[in-house]
Amino acid sequence: MVTYFEDRELHFRTLTHTYEKQEAYRLRYQVFAEELKWVPRDPNCLEVDDYDSNCVLVGLFANNQLIACLRILQSFQVFMLEKEFKEILGGVEIQKTRKTIEVTRFCVKEEVRKSQVITKYGNFPVIMALEKAFYNWCRCNGKDDVYMVVSKNFFRLLNLLGMPCKELAPAIKMPDGVIALAATSSWSAFEEYCKNKKPQLLAWFKDCVQFNLAEEEAA
Repeated sequence: MVTYFEDRELHFRTLTHTYEKQEAYRLRYQVFAEELKWVPRDPNCLEVDDYDSNCVLVGLFANNQLIACLRILQSFQVFMLEKEFKEILGGVEIQKTRKTIEVTRFCVKEEVRKSQVITKYGNFPVIMALEKAFYNWCRCNGKDDVYMVVSKNFFRLLNLLGMPCKELAPAIKMPDGVIALAATSSWSAFEEYCKNKKPQLLAWFKDCVQFNLAEEEAA
């Protein structure tokens, strides 16, 4: 069943308070431990690791309830692609500049994944609302180049929805059976693509009235 959110019902913000981060860790646990079984179970029902000690968490809220979140690692930090997922790179070297980030732990609450957001620019999948938050945080903080590890299916979905992504190396089968790959994209490529192919999506992304996205502190 498809449900709908009015654009005004959604709010996006960086998660800075402990209770907000706990909500994100709980949602991540539901997705990555209980549903996908990509990470071990935890007695506290929280999915948290060493990268969370110095990262940016961005959350998507509907009527003050967290429904999606993602994690951003910046260029002065070690990326998961450089450590846990190094084998997926297939020897490709990551090109880091101050504009480079890695996005990880991208997740949407299961019961709202098929939801649509009703906007004056048209209707969009709720996953694109989280992408919108991600886009605006990056633009507020001068970030453009994005690295990620995604499943082959999610890679196809991102390209279909308007986020041009490129494979860095051939996809490989992970121990849990998921076909995963290292990919890169840029918001400049997104803007150029949407300017011609999806102008309404780009207009919606640039409409920022719902945001409280803190700018990063200098490293």
